[in-house]
Amino acid sequence: MYTNDMMVKRKPLFLFFLMCGLFCAGQVDAHASEQGLVLLLPTGAYAAAGTLTVIASILLVTCLPKNALSILFQALPLPLDRAKGKNAQRVSLATSLCATILFLILVFIGFRGPTDPQNNLLPLTIWTVWWIGVFVVQGMVFDVWKWVNPWTGFLNVLNLGENPIVRIPEKLCAWPAVVILVCFQVFLLADIAPSDPQRLAAVVFGYWIFTLVGIELCGRDPWLQKVECFSIMFRLIGSLRPFHRDGPFRVGLPGWYALKHAPLDVSEAVFCLVLLTGGSFDGVNETFWWLAQLGINPLEFPGRSAVIWSSTLGLFAAIILLFTLYGASIWVGLKAIENRGSSDRIPYQHAFNMFAVTLLPIALGYHFAHYLVSFMVQIKFTLSTASDPMALGWNLFGLGAIKATTGFLGVPETVKTIWLTQAGVVVVSHVVSVLMGHNIASKLYGNNKDVVLIQIGLTVLMIAYTMFGLWLLASPRGI
Repeated sequence: MYTNDMMVKRKPLFLFFLMCGLFCAGQVDAHASEQGLVLLLPTGAYAAAGTLTVIASILLVTCLPKNALSILFQALPLPLDRAKGKNAQRVSLATSLCATILFLILVFIGFRGPTDPQNNLLPLTIWTVWWIGVFVVQGMVFDVWKWVNPWTGFLNVLNLGENPIVRIPEKLCAWPAVVILVCFQVFLLADIAPSDPQRLAAVVFGYWIFTLVGIELCGRDPWLQKVECFSIMFRLIGSLRPFHRDGPFRVGLPGWYALKHAPLDVSEAVFCLVLLTGGSFDGVNETFWWLAQLGINPLEFPGRSAVIWSSTLGLFAAIILLFTLYGASIWVGLKAIENRGSSDRIPYQHAFNMFAVTLLPIALGYHFAHYLVSFMVQIKFTLSTASDPMALGWNLFGLGAIKATTGFLGVPETVKTIWLTQAGVVVVSHVVSVLMGHNIASKLYGNNKDVVLIQIGLTVLMIAYTMFGLWLLASPRGI
């Protein structure tokens, strides 16, 4: 997915001004796909309609009876046999072991296979199948991470982590995972060549070994629940799925399971903020607007090595900014309730942790929208490369006949359909977030006025972020 000349990074600018500018952006008649194409679509009208949809959903939920959303978010049991669930657990361990073997094969291909990222199966699998495909399926369909986790099956065979030597303090929570997630985002956005096969092979294999050693030293569950950031990431994103095993299998509105297990602890709440920020900044730093602020001609990009520090500092600034905006929105709501003289007082930290799960639908929606076109193109490269992973002239499974093309990006109707799909997913993700937020507020407060007041700051943030997300989709981008 990410070739050496993709995902341009820039020199630092004051991201605080950047985001404010994005929130206030006007109509941009452009197409957000594979950057080489700009169409005069009426994206301003589409963005306005999407924003109005989110505003309408906010107004609608304030008119609903207090417990209406609680009823809607109640999951219904499914008539599935629990014994089959136990069998599925054993099968998932077997598939996890197979995933470990496949992972090691991919690492070998990364070290010894073709040096071109577009012809090497490791970067194509990591960035297309795993980072895009598994992430979206995990959040929307089923718990695919349980089946392809490259550690659990291997750990089960060798009985690793059964007798930990070092105990991870409980108060550490998931802060190590937050740090690792930030490091991953820096590698993804700012590293000079994140898709270079040998470089990527060294990084992913090193992290795999690091996790195995950590599990053996500190125990399986403590390490996977506090340090291993991708297990935590997929657990949080997976909590949005309509289908879940909660005793029996149950189905409900997206997010019902996340609401049931709210609040998160403070480290997981910050984890959600960092996850959303990474996806947002990944889109921002590709835009012509961002390049223009840095004085870079997108048609004459100087290379990733020239913008390593700008991308890194921009990411950290974006994290700080979103943390500040989210924290301020919670404070505004609590302050409004206090000024009303309400007898219900909720601690700031509790409200901060409760509402953090409402960021997850937005993170998932942005991920889907941002990478949709990349996935449509790169999955063909992945399948074609899988037919000849070592470039030896093989044609395994007959996949060599698959040709990767971008011709569909030159068809206006197709591009319009893609953009509307992306915009629709972004809008729906915000609507789901609004519904989850109102449900949480209804649990925190017994008075309808307080339920509305606690969401004042979050409502403004939600509308602004909707405008920002749709602007981002419509903005032309540099390569």
